[in-house]
Amino acid sequence: MTPDMTWWVRLADSVRAAGRGEAPLDEPVRMVRDGLGFDCATLVGPQRATNGEAQPVLVNLDYPGDAIRFISTTYAVECPAHRYITEHRVAGRFIDLPYDFRSSRTYREALKPNGFHEGLTLPLGVLRHGTPRPGFLALSSTHGRPLSDDSLLALTMLASEIASLTDPRATLPPAPADLVVWVGRGRLDVRVGDLAEGPFTARDTIRIGDLHQRTGAALGFRHREGSRGWWHVTTAPTGDGVLIRVQQAEGDDHLTPRELDVVGLLSRGWTNDEIAAALGISVRTTRTHVESALMKVGVPNRTALTREALLRDLDSLDAIRCVAQASRTSLPA
Repeated sequence: MTPDMTWWVRLADSVRAAGRGEAPLDEPVRMVRDGLGFDCATLVGPQRATNGEAQPVLVNLDYPGDAIRFISTTYAVECPAHRYITEHRVAGRFIDLPYDFRSSRTYREALKPNGFHEGLTLPLGVLRHGTPRPGFLALSSTHGRPLSDDSLLALTMLASEIASLTDPRATLPPAPADLVVWVGRGRLDVRVGDLAEGPFTARDTIRIGDLHQRTGAALGFRHREGSRGWWHVTTAPTGDGVLIRVQQAEGDDHLTPRELDVVGLLSRGWTNDEIAAALGISVRTTRTHVESALMKVGVPNRTALTREALLRDLDSLDAIRCVAQASRTSLPA
């Protein structure tokens, strides 16, 4: 099946919209599956170093449970076909393999039992020794017709943009997010990860989106969640909502959560008296936190600390809440 040029342009637009978080991830994946004549499709994200063997399944369109588990584990880890396709960095069909795929464990245990006779894997990254495995798009069909050469080439050329679907974002951060959530109109849509594994409840996540709207600017802050450590949170406008990206992070310079609150407000020009009143602590305690932060960050004065705070997102959710509250009081915002 070979779609015309108009279809490929629409697919590219759909991929970009989902990559920016402006559309659900399954929209372009469904378009690929239906437009290229497959029965099932799955988008599998890159492996994270701490996740063990399984790679995260971001989208599953009609693969049975046993097949999708096999694809995201055994196929991704052990199958020579997957390794061959990933190393060659091109979309691979069964007929492109240098051996009879029907003799493989993947065909015997996952594909044949479900009636699949043809398939394709699109690698979404480069496989390098000692690095986590990249994500991929897998498709299967119950008919035996391989994808045309023209469509194979066009799909391969879109691979770098399709890779953005494994980590939707408005900007290019230094590391993949553990959680990406779209918030708008009082609801949320998880695009990457599991909300239950993140540091915020659904209600708090919606509140972060509201704070973004109220402050009128993208947010970047650090948050400590009990025994699960530190998280780095950023927000960006997208479509008619807000895209919230959350990733685990090291505690910056060993600042305590309260010191981070103080630094966040200090970087906005707040005085010790104003910070103390907003956080409900004494001025003396505020001064102690400032002095401790100066020493930990390694800067000589408040001006230098402000500069470092802006460069390194040394801010907190409580500080941002204080800023939003200050817009209705005499405190500076």
